[in-house]
Amino acid sequence: TGANPYVALLALADAIVVTADSVNMAGEAAASGKPLALFTPGGGSAKITQFLRGLEQAGALTPFDGTLPMLRYDAIDSTPLIAAELARRYRAHSQGRMP
Repeated sequence: TGANPYVALLALADAIVVTADSVNMAGEAAASGKPLALFTPGGGSAKITQFLRGLEQAGALTPFDGTLPMLRYDAIDSTPLIAAELARRYRAHSQGRMP
């Protein structure tokens, strides 16, 4: 019971290890700007793999090798871009124009 401590845990972490089965987990961790490593237990999906490759190409993610990563990158938070695009599409839709 009580408040979810997840945001506080991300804020207090020195580094974060995420699993390869969740876009949300990796995205939220990347928004923290903390060093980020990926543990891949097996399986996976093409959609998630593509997202994780993008984080790796941005310098925000490295494979987990048993040690904590010391990557440095600017926090990745696409929320403002997504919100702006949703607002643009909503305006277009409400004016009878499809984006």
